[in-house]
Amino acid sequence: MPADTDVAILGAGLAGLSIASWLVDTIPPHKSAPRVHLLEARHEDTNDRTWCFWDQQPHPFREAISHRWPRWQVKFENQCVEREDQDHCYSLLSADAMRRSAYTAMATRPEFHVTYGIDVGTISPLDDGLQITTSKGELTSNLVIDTRPPEPAMLSSHKGVWQVFHGVEVHRTNHGVSPSTACLMDFQSGLSGVNFVYLLPLDDHRLLAEWTCFHVDNTHPFCQRLLSQQIPYQLTEWLNKQLGNQWTLLRQETGCLPMMPVVPPSLNSRYLAAGIRGGWMRPATGYMFASCQRGSADVARQVYKASETGCWKLTPPKLRSSTLEWMDKVFLQALRQSPEQAPGWFMQLFKRTSAVEQRRFLGDEPHLGDLLAIMRGLPSGPFLRAAIRLARNS
Repeated sequence: MPADTDVAILGAGLAGLSIASWLVDTIPPHKSAPRVHLLEARHEDTNDRTWCFWDQQPHPFREAISHRWPRWQVKFENQCVEREDQDHCYSLLSADAMRRSAYTAMATRPEFHVTYGIDVGTISPLDDGLQITTSKGELTSNLVIDTRPPEPAMLSSHKGVWQVFHGVEVHRTNHGVSPSTACLMDFQSGLSGVNFVYLLPLDDHRLLAEWTCFHVDNTHPFCQRLLSQQIPYQLTEWLNKQLGNQWTLLRQETGCLPMMPVVPPSLNSRYLAAGIRGGWMRPATGYMFASCQRGSADVARQVYKASETGCWKLTPPKLRSSTLEWMDKVFLQALRQSPEQAPGWFMQLFKRTSAVEQRRFLGDEPHLGDLLAIMRGLPSGPFLRAAIRLARNS
C-alpha cells in the first residue's frame, strides 16, 4: 500500500467498483487518471451476491448481465398478476461477473489499485487531505469515498423495516418453471412480518429461490434463522412442494438490508459516504443497482473534475426527488403499522399499474405520471393514516 493517493475508496463491493468503473469511462483515454486505491476488508472474492434490476439506463456492467426476464409476476394465494416489457427486461448481475467487469476496466489504468485483507480504522482531517489509519499502516488521500456498511447509529430503524433473506441456487432437471418469467413475490402466510418467495429461473435446470422477510426487528428468531447457514425449513418445504423433493443445492446467499432512511456520516468536503452508507439504496424497495449507478456516475464526474482542477472536494449526489422520498417514508410507515395487509396492497398495486409504470417506479427512475399511478394503485385509507402519523412524528 502506498503512503499517499489521490482517491481512497473504502470497500470493493458494488458501490466501490461501480465508482471505479464509471471513473475509467469518464476519463478520456489521452488524459492521465488520478491515483485511485480501493481498500477491501475481505481477503478474497466470493460469489455471494446477485443484483437484480430493470435494465433501463446505460451502465458499465451491461455486458456482464447473465440473465434477462421479459416478464415478471407477483402471487398471493390463488391470485397472480403478470406484466411484460420486452425492451427493458428484469436482469441479473452476479457478484463474480460484476467484479470481473470492474477489474477488466481498472486494468486499463495503471493508476488504479486494490488492496485486500485491510481493515480501516479512523479517518482524520489534515490541512491538505485526509489520513486513514488501517491495519497495514497509514494512508493519506486527497479524497475518501466510504462505501463500507452503515453503522447502527446511522440507521433510522424506527422509520423502516429490515429485509432479511436466505437464498439458494438449486438444480432440478427440467424443473418446469417458465424461463422467461421472474416471480418477484410469492407471498406466504402465517409468519411474523411480511414473507414471500422470490424465484428466478436461471435455465431449464437451475433456479434461484430466496425466502425474504420484511420485519421491524432483525433480531427476531425467525430473521436469525434466515441468516444462519442452515436452509430455513419453510424454504425447504416450499422447494419440496414445487420440485417434488428432487433438487440439489448448488449455492447459498443470505443478507440483511436496512429498508429505512440512512443518515450518512460527514467529515468535510473531502469525504463522501456512498452506497448503502450514503443512503443510495431505495428505502421502500431494497433495490440498489439503478441508484448506485446514477450516484457512481455523478461521483466519477466530480472526481475527474477535482483531479483536473486540483480543487479536491465532493458533494453528495441527489438521487431522488423529495416527492419520492416522502412516498417511501409513508409506505414504510404503513408497512410497520399493518404488515399483515401488505400482500393485498402489493397485489392491488400490480393489478392497477402498467409494466412501464412498475419498472420505472421500482427501478428508481419514475416519471411524475408514474408516481401518480402508484398513489392511485394503493388503498387510500391505510396510507392516509400512515401519512398523518408520519407528519405528527416529524
